[in-house]
Amino acid sequence: MLITKALLWGQKELNTFERPRLEAEILLAHLLACKREELVLKHIEDIDFGAYKSIIDRRKRHEPIEYITNSVSFYKYNFFIDKGALIPRPESEILVEKAIELIKRYNIKSVAEIGIGSGALSISIAKECSVNIVASDISKDAIKVAKHNIKSFKLEDVVEVKECSLLSCIERPELLISNPPYIDPEFKLDKNVLDYEPHTALFAPNKGRAILFDILDTIKEKNIKYAICEMGYDQKEPILEYAQTIDLDGKIEIYKDYAQLDRGFVYIKEKDENK
Repeated sequence: MLITKALLWGQKELNTFERPRLEAEILLAHLLACKREELVLKHIEDIDFGAYKSIIDRRKRHEPIEYITNSVSFYKYNFFIDKGALIPRPESEILVEKAIELIKRYNIKSVAEIGIGSGALSISIAKECSVNIVASDISKDAIKVAKHNIKSFKLEDVVEVKECSLLSCIERPELLISNPPYIDPEFKLDKNVLDYEPHTALFAPNKGRAILFDILDTIKEKNIKYAICEMGYDQKEPILEYAQTIDLDGKIEIYKDYAQLDRGFVYIKEKDENK
């Protein structure tokens, strides 16, 4: 089948999705190992229709396009992604930006990440700042993806990954970052997320708050000076109340995402003399 006809067919097959033409082009470009823009130059070429149909069928079953192409764009970079690691969201780029800001303001040299997943957060920070990062994760599959990306970016001497929970295998860092599981198990997610992305990276007990509270406990127990953590849009009050309950020193500031919803908190133990 010619590329022009294949794209029309793919667009029709994906017509229930929001961007059928774009997705048809992305998947075909992936199959042909070329850029989308190059499809115009190849329009009279024949393709392996069976192979194209196979990946279109995967998308029709709502498999995330990132898992099909094994590629995701995050912050300034493109990362390898595969099942077993959560697909990084644009909202998490705010966490990266805030981490870079803190690192530069306080000349931070040591960072730890709880739940490295694909490695997108730690790698993005390491590319922008001169820091050493040690990250943990309980998922062997996620660690495998993270190590693939760390090697691709040639950051083996900068970002280290350990298999453990929270910071149980990591010494106290200056800055702690995390995008932990914070979704209530009762919350109804879209099929493309629920059926394909790792539940251990999505859901947490106690209405999604359990790991967030564990992180606050860790900040207190390890006397961490700085922390940035993503959270759910409706978890501001539980976070602030729990921090008060455990007498957490320092200041917690809630930040918002691009939709102006509460999306995370920045913790600073020391007084910010630069403000």
